[in-house]
Amino acid sequence: MDIFLNIFFPFLLTGFIYISLKPLIIYLTKIKVMDMPKKRSNHSIPTPKGAGLIIIPTIIVSIVFFIYFDLINHEPWFLISSLTLVLWVTSIFDDFYNLPSIPRLVIQGLCVFIAIKFLNNEISDLAQTIMLIANFEINKEVFNYFLKLLIFLYWLWLINLFNFMDGMDGITGFQVCTFSMGVIILSIFGSLPNENGYVGIILFSSFLGFLFWNKPPARIFLGDSGSIPIGFLISSIIILSLIKQQNFIPTMILILFHFIDSTLTICLRALKRKNIFEAHSDHFYQKKIRSGSSHQKVLEKINIVNLALIIFSILYLYLGVLSLIFSILLVFKLLHWLNGKNEKYK
Repeated sequence: MDIFLNIFFPFLLTGFIYISLKPLIIYLTKIKVMDMPKKRSNHSIPTPKGAGLIIIPTIIVSIVFFIYFDLINHEPWFLISSLTLVLWVTSIFDDFYNLPSIPRLVIQGLCVFIAIKFLNNEISDLAQTIMLIANFEINKEVFNYFLKLLIFLYWLWLINLFNFMDGMDGITGFQVCTFSMGVIILSIFGSLPNENGYVGIILFSSFLGFLFWNKPPARIFLGDSGSIPIGFLISSIIILSLIKQQNFIPTMILILFHFIDSTLTICLRALKRKNIFEAHSDHFYQKKIRSGSSHQKVLEKINIVNLALIIFSILYLYLGVLSLIFSILLVFKLLHWLNGKNEKYK
């Protein structure tokens, strides 16, 4: 059974996603569930959206399957899978009917709140550890609530940044794959729990099948039904590594480009007094595409950096903060190029 789950099952997962997306593309085109080109869009032809309709339930069923064989712990992953299902259903309505941002944020907030409530004991342990290390003289209960608030906002932001960054052919698919590769390697090194490695295998295999259809030029987009739930799953791995004090920074390094690009973009929009909840095309990678670079060229540069971030994530185990500094510098180097300021790379 171990050989099947570790070797054959991932191939079956990739093959299933690849095969099942073709009829979905035809169906979504027929019922006109399309991402129509707009002024802010980075594509020029109508493209079906909603690959998450197949990918997310496949991932959820796979996680439950691994839980059944005790390769992934029932707690907290059954709860996380259930909350992912709630976000998936909500996001389907958004893909089909364009829900307002407030109801979506409320449901996302409720899911995060439930997850935090479930992880109350682990968060209390983290709060106590921080207070001991930093020698804070503050009421323990007050600090505990403050920490929960920070985790709530951070978790909510991580979910949404995957949705914000899903604006170019292949970008989310490759990010999920490189993140999953890093998590699998860190698990093999013993730096993350084995269950994270199995979740990584499921995510990698699923999105590898998706990339056949989403690489430039994309035949189908992930849609909110994919980007929001996958953002929740990936952010859950990151938040769990933080709360359980299991190599949070190496895990965070794996999505550093997504995190810095989206965070800087929102901060810059806020400073310019633009509506941060409004759809836009101000991300660094979007600027580069609008300046004339192809999706393929921009994606190659981003992928090189994301692959390098896997190496820096592993090196953090040995070099510590030095590896984090190099990771940040590398991402800012890429952002500099994407912003169109570094002529020699054009």
